[in-house]
Amino acid sequence: MLTLGLDTTGKACSAALVDEGRIIAHASEPIGRGHAERLAPLVKEMIYNAGCNVGDVSRVGVCTGPGSFTGQRVALSFAKGFALPRKLPVIGLSSLEIWARQADPEHTKVVVSVADVRRGELCWAAWKNGKAEISPVTHKAEQAENLIEALKPDEVVRDQSISTVILAWLAQHETPQSAPALPLYSRGPDAKLPGGISPPTAA
Repeated sequence: MLTLGLDTTGKACSAALVDEGRIIAHASEPIGRGHAERLAPLVKEMIYNAGCNVGDVSRVGVCTGPGSFTGQRVALSFAKGFALPRKLPVIGLSSLEIWARQADPEHTKVVVSVADVRRGELCWAAWKNGKAEISPVTHKAEQAENLIEALKPDEVVRDQSISTVILAWLAQHETPQSAPALPLYSRGPDAKLPGGISPPTAA
């Protein structure tokens, strides 16, 4: 089972192709901007340079954020467009969850993942023994730090880079129902959707 992992939530445009036990291919370019233009060619080049075909991919894992509003949507949109005609499952995992699961592969700790989302705010979440304890939430930094300290976590993971290899491997054990591919916004955008509607945020 080949799984494609995608991430455009940060400065890098990244993709990986893995099976159950091997890294088939990996590509990452720290481009800053231009993810929408670069992601599709990068994925195509990576897959074919590995001697595979797009038809060999059986599922897609994508990082859902938090991150830049535009960057989050690039990989999510590409993942769904890639998967739809092939009827592939699309798995969404937040960067917070990816960090936590990397930090506690044996599911024996209380782990808090923290992302600095600027404007003096932190988006964070907590896991206990591999299970979600506190869903992603955004607070002012001082409030967040006090709440995190009160949990007495075994480990706090902050602002790590996203490994699309790890993302793809984690996605192999999830379903679209257990890990839906929906963007995790740390706050509402400055601009509103039509009708003054704000998209859901980490609240």
